[in-house]
Amino acid sequence: MNVIKNLIKSGIVSSVNETSGSVRVIFTDQDDLVSDELPVLSLHGGWSSGAALPAPGERVLCVFPGNGRSTGYCLGTFYTKDKMPPGNSDQRGTWFEDGSYVYYDRSSSVLQVKANGRVRIEGDLEVTGSITRGGTVL
Repeated sequence: MNVIKNLIKSGIVSSVNETSGSVRVIFTDQDDLVSDELPVLSLHGGWSSGAALPAPGERVLCVFPGNGRSTGYCLGTFYTKDKMPPGNSDQRGTWFEDGSYVYYDRSSSVLQVKANGRVRIEGDLEVTGSITRGGTVL
């Protein structure tokens, strides 16, 4: 059994288990010690769920509440000067690696959607306002 020093640790994701929603983390300050599989904290629960596991190579913050044993949790990724958050302080949403995004901008009261591919809607579509294409109202 690995012994992790300190209750809260920063490390680098070495592998991801999408089936169980867990990661293994390398702690370079402990001779490259690799954790057991750590469940990843989810910001979604109850009636909604999401899949946003950190990728291998990403820096994460972990907590080990059990007397330094390797059993713990991955709290998630964090921003640094080398990896700044996307958008600005008025925008909240999701940005993807291919340049696609969905975010709300509270300064303009606009929900922005950009897809570098197709947009597929399953179900009925109801529009209560006007539809504009290329500057022309349809």
